[in-house]
Amino acid sequence: MLLNISIWINIILVFCMALLQFAITLNAPLGEYVLGGKHRILPTKLKFISGFLSFLWFIVGLSYLQQSNIINPIFNGSFTSLLLIIYTTFLGVAIIWNGLITKSKKEKYVMTPLTTIGFISSVFFLIYSR
Repeated sequence: MLLNISIWINIILVFCMALLQFAITLNAPLGEYVLGGKHRILPTKLKFISGFLSFLWFIVGLSYLQQSNIINPIFNGSFTSLLLIIYTTFLGVAIIWNGLITKSKKEKYVMTPLTTIGFISSVFFLIYSR
């Protein structure tokens, strides 16, 4: 039961992050929630980063779906395992960045709790899905 909840928390959060990053690359005025929060609408060079992150989070979402046996394998199992470990580590670093370093209140008060939930849920998934 808890593993299923963890799975769906991870899947929903990562696909929502992919959608957020994609929307930001299309000029959605949500830049204050990401990448330091200095811009409502990201400048072009940050849009490239946001677009890359959108693509990456989409691949991470597919990896969660694959590792959870919700979809048939797309990627090598070792690749998805490594990617999810790297992603979980990234979330751990993002908690520190969003919570302590960023000057953006939106990033601090919205993204830090979401990142923390994602990190805890992903660690739980990695430990108990084996």
